[in-house]
Amino acid sequence: MIKNMVFENFYDDYFNQRRALEDPRNKITISKKEYNKLREIAERYEALAKKLDRAQTEKTALHRQLEELKEDARQLKELEEKTEKYLNSLVRTRADFENYKKSVLRNKETYNTMVKEKIMNKLIHHYEDLLRAQEVLEINQSNEAVKNGFQMIVRNFEKLLKEEGVNPMNCKGEKFDPYKHESVIVEENNDLPENTILEVIDKGYYLNNKILKPARVKVSKMTN
Repeated sequence: MIKNMVFENFYDDYFNQRRALEDPRNKITISKKEYNKLREIAERYEALAKKLDRAQTEKTALHRQLEELKEDARQLKELEEKTEKYLNSLVRTRADFENYKKSVLRNKETYNTMVKEKIMNKLIHHYEDLLRAQEVLEINQSNEAVKNGFQMIVRNFEKLLKEEGVNPMNCKGEKFDPYKHESVIVEENNDLPENTILEVIDKGYYLNNKILKPARVKVSKMTN
């Protein structure tokens, strides 16, 4: 019963959080291996819970025997030692259970972050398609109402990305950083320090200060 509760609560929390962003054409599933891992975690949880129940039951029984055998000092001492042993076992079990809960929370946060990054990457591609379509409308001098409507769609998309922690990189003029930039063109230029970013070919993005998508750039190279 506990196993089912853990499994169902985990997925209820997760899927309720991301249902608003789910694209029915790109549903995210988990593998059989991930499912088995979650089931194994639930089984471990159930085993720990049963162990806690057993320890608590044994502790209660020992206390009852202690009251009945107060006049027998030897037996009282033995029972006190047993009680201490089970109390220590209970403390260790409780500590193991707390560590297990923290581990489950960390794994859940890691999984949620991974899923969010995947979704945000897809949204960025759609956003960039909208920007390209907007440029075409501007070039073709389309109807102003169409342009204004399209601009509103783009602004709403930008607002959505920002609310989810997605922000574009502004890297023109910066020094090339291989951890967040990808050099696709090298151009000779003696007016700027070597490895200065001259142009952004494909914009990069951060997700909560973490690199979500590296920027593809043109960098300078001094003439030998």
